[in-house]
Amino acid sequence: MEFITENYRIRITEVDAHSQLTIPALNGLLQEMAWRHSVVEKVSVHELSAQHNISWILSRLKIWINRLPNYDETVTVKTYVQGLDKYFYHRDFKVFDATGIEIIRANSVWGLMDIVKRRLTSIPEWMIALTEISTEKPVEKVSGKISGVSTIEMEKRFDIRWHDIDSNQHVNNTKYVEWLMESIPTEVLNNGKLCSIDMIFKNECVLGDKITTQSQGIKHGFIHRIINQNGQELVTGETVWE
Repeated sequence: MEFITENYRIRITEVDAHSQLTIPALNGLLQEMAWRHSVVEKVSVHELSAQHNISWILSRLKIWINRLPNYDETVTVKTYVQGLDKYFYHRDFKVFDATGIEIIRANSVWGLMDIVKRRLTSIPEWMIALTEISTEKPVEKVSGKISGVSTIEMEKRFDIRWHDIDSNQHVNNTKYVEWLMESIPTEVLNNGKLCSIDMIFKNECVLGDKITTQSQGIKHGFIHRIINQNGQELVTGETVWE
């Protein structure tokens, strides 16, 4: 199937202090849509891991936000594969309000992990052959590096808990988004408008790890990183605010 679309009603447990969809909940919604499309195409995590010892991993995600939906608002979410190469799938998402106006768009990069060796592996030819590339006008393809944090201005620490772990036996990417957002000053979260969030996922963490999320202010927002107890960089990110 070239693409899938679904209607989704924003629930009370998914909104923030301003009754708007939270960024972690938004990321979870996009991940759910990617999962549903993979099930339709018979390349879900469960099928790939059981039959081929491989599983999907999210490598990069950038979301552009015109506005966030409010509690009880119904939105339509669309996802499709924009393109692929030897190692990565480029998947787009578009979110529309009830009038058909696009309010959110995103581009994501997905790879395949060898679940035995715990490392990236190339896309099998049989998967490439069955993948339908959408004719939909693509979202901007995310690329390039994210600047590193040179001066730590904000920092928070977290212990990895059992409920942070997903079926790949490591921390789900939605948790990284949540931790990153926690290192943004409260006054910005309360009064600012998030325009975009860009994250590169570099390494995994597992139950029992201790992580630190750090942020530094830049001209129009913040740059971020998440490291583990050994100083290994797990995620780099950038948020742009108005």
